[in-house]
Amino acid sequence: MASTNEDYVDTTITNEEDVTTESKKAEAKAANTKAKAANKEAAKKNAEATAAVVKDAAAKTAEKTKKATKKAADTTKKSMEKAVSSTKKAVKDSAETTKRKYTRKPVKTVVLQYMGEEISEEILTERALAQFAATEGAVSVKTITLYIKPEDKAAYYVINDQYTGRVEF
Repeated sequence: MASTNEDYVDTTITNEEDVTTESKKAEAKAANTKAKAANKEAAKKNAEATAAVVKDAAAKTAEKTKKATKKAADTTKKSMEKAVSSTKKAVKDSAETTKRKYTRKPVKTVVLQYMGEEISEEILTERALAQFAATEGAVSVKTITLYIKPEDKAAYYVINDQYTGRVEF
């Protein structure tokens, strides 16, 4: 019977080794699962921290951009106000200069000199109007055009684009 006791002891040792090995495997598996869970949790926390940093950086950048845009808008507004002001002043000055230059019409005198004779446009116009009044009577004169022909020593006239006549120098 001694040999059966030895077999029994060997079997018990083998079973204990199997149980210990299984126990160690189970512990290793549990440790591995815990490590994976810890890694997932660490990754999650790392992602949250990164998101917070990115969010803060984006907020700071947005604030800087907003300030820069406002500053640029203010600068542009001031420049435009200056340009408008100077343009208004230039237009006003130009208008005043133009007014001063052309407020009065110059006095015009036309005198025709031909072969030693001299006659003014004003005298010819008066003669033409007098002749027209004598022939046509009460017709009002709105326009008169004179055609002066020195070679004929006469001026031809057209009144109101309808009536024609001739006056001598």
